[in-house]
Amino acid sequence: MKTRSAIPLVATLAWCLSVATADADPSNKLRGVTPSDLQRYVPDQKGQWTCLDGSKSISFSAVNDDYCDCLDGSDEP
Repeated sequence: MKTRSAIPLVATLAWCLSVATADADPSNKLRGVTPSDLQRYVPDQKGQWTCLDGSKSISFSAVNDDYCDCLDGSDEP
């Protein structure tokens, strides 16, 4: 009987944990936002986000979804 190395299993589990952790933080899905602007892209307690020009509030899930909901385009950085 051959003994298999546990390294591939451990590596796979570590990767799964990192993916699950990244998905728990909504800011990790943002593309096109400079690190200095990340604090401007945080949802409120209800999961809403206000366009940077203040024109309206949208669901944070609509940020970076390839559709401009904000007049200033700030939801699609």
